[in-house]
Amino acid sequence: MKSLTLKGVLAAGGLIRPVRSSGFCPACQGWVAGTGASVGTGDPTQNARTRREADPAALAALVVLVVAALAWILTIGQSGAAAMGMDMGLGSLQSFATTWLVMMAAMMLPTALPLVYEFAHNAEGRRGWQVATAALGVAYLSVWLVFGLVCYAVYRAVNMPWPDQRLIGALALVLAALYALTPIKRASEARCRELCALHDPLPFNLLRSAWVAGVRYGLSCLGCTAGLMVAAVIIGMTSLGWMVIISGLILVYKLAPPLEGRNKWLVSLAVAGLGIVYMLLA
Repeated sequence: MKSLTLKGVLAAGGLIRPVRSSGFCPACQGWVAGTGASVGTGDPTQNARTRREADPAALAALVVLVVAALAWILTIGQSGAAAMGMDMGLGSLQSFATTWLVMMAAMMLPTALPLVYEFAHNAEGRRGWQVATAALGVAYLSVWLVFGLVCYAVYRAVNMPWPDQRLIGALALVLAALYALTPIKRASEARCRELCALHDPLPFNLLRSAWVAGVRYGLSCLGCTAGLMVAAVIIGMTSLGWMVIISGLILVYKLAPPLEGRNKWLVSLAVAGLGIVYMLLA
């Protein structure tokens, strides 16, 4: 049995890779990583061992996970105050925007990991690729912030919460279950997977490319999970447990293999069943 080493653990986690050759790209105005074989040292015993280096794309994805974990910590800390301050509504615009943005970082950044990894992998070695990758995440979260503010405006315009707010929350989950069966949701889900692949090469203006990719991916995610996110506005802002449940459903929609046939109906029935549970427990 092979002994467990730090290098083996990092390699298994995708954080290090064989050393790649580099070259100068005049268009990028800098040194870029290539895809050649690993670099040897001239010593046969050393050449037999593949030299390794940190994988920048994997490290970028790891940073996103760390940010999401910190957002979850902040969300857990905010949940108690939010439950007290939002029992009769969503609070002030400023408090809602802050809470919502942190919640979106916790819930939605993990679903953007494939896109962040592919973008960082394709942009690696170009000048400012780290800033562009960060801008990708900011653009993605900006879409969700705008969506939350629109929901807040509608919430206020219809004078919610209503006396039968429990039924409204249950109805939101049932409607989310029905929305999951619509062609809009299926098309948005397919678009999410297509955008994550980044089939086309990145343009020379890397920062602009990051903003465009982040906004496009955010809009496709919005189309994929709009029903659940509306339910999150109504019932998830004051309940950590329900927010975790909704986050799990979003991960299934975004990262699991596409649901087809009976599995699609079973998941929708499960979401509708959660609406009944919410009505009974709220």
